[in-house]
Amino acid sequence: MKRLLSLFFVLASLAQGSEQSPHFQVHRDHQVDSFPLKSSHSDVSIAGPIAQVELTQTYSNDGDQPIDATYIFPASTKAAVHGMTMKIGDRTIVAEIQEKKKARETFEKAKAENKSASLLTQKRPNIFSMEVARILPGDELTLTLRYSEILVPNSSVYELVIPTAIGPRFSEGTAREESVSNPFLGEGQTTPTRFSIDLALASPLPIKSLACPSHDQAKITFTSKRDANLKLPAVQPDRDFILRYQLAGKKIQSGLLTHQGQGENTFLLQLEPPVEVTSGDIPERDFIFVIDVSGSMKGFPLNLAKDLFRDLTTTLRPKDSFNMLLFAGANELLSLRSLSANKGNIDKAIKFLEQARGNGGTRLLNALDQALALPNDRDRSRSLVLISDGYIDAEAKVFDLIKNKASGTNIFPLGVGSSVNRHLIEGLSHFAGNDHFIVSHSTQGDKVKERFRKSISTPVLTNIQITAEGVTLADLLPARQPDLFAGQPLSLVGKWNGKNSGTLTLTGTTGDGQKISQAFEIAPDELNPSLPVLWARAKVRELADFATLTGRESEAQEVTNLGLKYQLLTPFTSFVAASPEARESKQDSIAVKQAKPLPHGVSQSAKSGGSSGSVPEPSSGLLVMLVGLLTVTLRVRRS
Repeated sequence: MKRLLSLFFVLASLAQGSEQSPHFQVHRDHQVDSFPLKSSHSDVSIAGPIAQVELTQTYSNDGDQPIDATYIFPASTKAAVHGMTMKIGDRTIVAEIQEKKKARETFEKAKAENKSASLLTQKRPNIFSMEVARILPGDELTLTLRYSEILVPNSSVYELVIPTAIGPRFSEGTAREESVSNPFLGEGQTTPTRFSIDLALASPLPIKSLACPSHDQAKITFTSKRDANLKLPAVQPDRDFILRYQLAGKKIQSGLLTHQGQGENTFLLQLEPPVEVTSGDIPERDFIFVIDVSGSMKGFPLNLAKDLFRDLTTTLRPKDSFNMLLFAGANELLSLRSLSANKGNIDKAIKFLEQARGNGGTRLLNALDQALALPNDRDRSRSLVLISDGYIDAEAKVFDLIKNKASGTNIFPLGVGSSVNRHLIEGLSHFAGNDHFIVSHSTQGDKVKERFRKSISTPVLTNIQITAEGVTLADLLPARQPDLFAGQPLSLVGKWNGKNSGTLTLTGTTGDGQKISQAFEIAPDELNPSLPVLWARAKVRELADFATLTGRESEAQEVTNLGLKYQLLTPFTSFVAASPEARESKQDSIAVKQAKPLPHGVSQSAKSGGSSGSVPEPSSGLLVMLVGLLTVTLRVRRS
């Protein structure tokens, strides 16, 4: 009874604004046991179009009882995670890649044998779970992840994103998903975790501009015209880290990178398409604007969506047409058929959009389904423009819908907010074959609007084909080359069979019917060891969402085989590490989950309305305290 009263007073103090998360403490005999993620540090090396990242997470057990902990954290959707090590004290253990079920069994067996262990699991392509077991009092545990990704320039601008925060997800079903089930901090609470970065950039061309729009604290220094360093001191992880840079000359270097390995040759082909397009080259267009007006869009995101639509209408010609669908808990459609883009219809649409205030859930799947089913004039170039923060947990179903029903429609997703669901926004562009856009801060609105307007207005290249001479092409990704729009480069990964020299040729048709061709020579003995795993990551990305959605054994097994062969984290493979010897302590472990801060600028109200993983704020009343009391009590094992 005395212990229960102690727990009650701990929760009562939390309800009055304590700086610690109530979901992350266990009060025992007047002592608080905690297991925070102390720090997360990224060492980044960018060489040409490839970024290599080493992410180090440091945990510590500052209490007096062993701990089992779970930490959910975000990552880039393009990341190919291909290595992990675990260090406790002076011992460093290299993690093994195993089939997901087997890795779980290895982890649980180590726990049962009183061994320290760690398990890295992919919950979604952009959300990972790190579990650690049997961390004794006084232990400091260091976990290091290694991943690579291809940087694809957009309108001549390269961008590297390292996500650090996860927004609450609205569930379109009845079941809550474990992948985002860690709690969020309440009003006035802060996380003890800090995030920092050391980055080195080596460019093949002089760097014209380099900036970090997400963090004013970042310090950038140039060591030459082609080399620069960035240092971000320890900060709270409540927003994505974003680095943008542009090379001199306003034109991206086109070229081919290759890797000649044992029994496998891999390449990466990138080029900038033509950007000069006249009005006569552009066909009649039909735009369908699908705009998120749910609660999480309230304020800056929705205001920007309204500004963006008004701005885009200035590019419409009277011979073009458009329609608009607003969605939250339900859909509102401007017209049953697309309207002519005259001033009267545009004014009608602006008035229709201005009434939106931002409330309700995010039922994106239903909105896209209705928009794609609208009548379509096949003689027009149709584009669907989606504006949303993407806070849903039905990404795979959305991708499946686009894959099966978006034939003949260009999809242009625009993410708005300080911590956009990039898996959804980038995934839509991946499956649709078009570009995506993200505005993480209100000051970026004008630049993104301009780039967005240019991108959706100017198709420049169709009927794209890749051919080879002297070698045989294999496993080209994406399998279907999309049409190109001005300012959007082409990035392809693939393999070739045969000798170590030859030519790859790209051909296509411009808007006025002219044929273009560009040839690339395969250089003998070139080595880029990141390319095989980056190819495997692209293949996994193509297969994994549909394997998860449909449960088809063939696709799931192919993803598993790719993960095992290339030492790659996938939905069906995990990294696991365990200490070889048992730990000295025989005490039972306390199970804890690290609470996450809401992304910068996201209201506490976004946690309600069915958001998976949200918890009530401690200040919301006696009932909440009693529920919290019961939760913590059940977690305390008898010492």
